[in-house]
Amino acid sequence: MAVAVAVLSVVTACSVDGDAVREPDLSGRLIAGSSFPYGPGTAVPAVALPGAISDVTFRPLRSANTPSDCTPAAIDTDGAEAIVGPGGPAGGTLTVLLARTTDSFDDFRARQCASFVVGGTVGTTITTRTTDDDGRIVNERDLSANGTTYAHVYELVRQEGSVRLYVQNRYGAATLSDAERAATRTLFADAAARAFGG
Repeated sequence: MAVAVAVLSVVTACSVDGDAVREPDLSGRLIAGSSFPYGPGTAVPAVALPGAISDVTFRPLRSANTPSDCTPAAIDTDGAEAIVGPGGPAGGTLTVLLARTTDSFDDFRARQCASFVVGGTVGTTITTRTTDDDGRIVNERDLSANGTTYAHVYELVRQEGSVRLYVQNRYGAATLSDAERAATRTLFADAAARAFGG
């Protein structure tokens, strides 16, 4: 996935009542592209963030998944930051996404469906195996169409307050090696330390 380097800016959000409240800029909490294990990552430009967030979260831009309860809650595109870099021998890409959310981590857990069809597609089915692991969620997903699996996702997610971190390894090979899994977990640990301070 080729992306251009974005110029990051501070975003101001408004409170429900009262004066505007300046939200801390998440760009200072995003890991550097040089930290990616298989080559430098590149910032996703603001214009491409809605599509990138949809790809990572499996929340369609203009429809719902089937069943509808398997549609993730919205991610705030304002102030979201993402970097995409090359994957390892299994091919594909590594993505780090840091954004503010509209749901709690418990609500996020509740929407990790074992199987659903992505809304707005011609029948892409996502099968997911979810593990809770020391404050983070690990998802292993298989993407298939017409009964044929064409891609896989190894994903780690952590949330503190309203800020959520995704690190996702999306690949096309049949398996992801132990070394590639370890590299993805190391990237996640480094990204979490940067995002949450430890």
